[in-house]
Amino acid sequence: MSAPGPGLCARCLHARRIVSGKGSVFWRCAVSERVSGWPKYPPLPVLRCPHHQVGEPGGA
Repeated sequence: MSAPGPGLCARCLHARRIVSGKGSVFWRCAVSERVSGWPKYPPLPVLRCPHHQVGEPGGA
């Protein structure tokens, strides 16, 4: 069984794809830096998000 995709994060300007040294993939949300209480690593897949902005995610 494979992990769920990131949903909206895959095409969001605020997202950053993080790959750990062991190969695990995490999606970090930059909105958490300016909005108190917003999750740094949201549960995936993200299907609805008021901060979503269409664009290519940053990061490696």
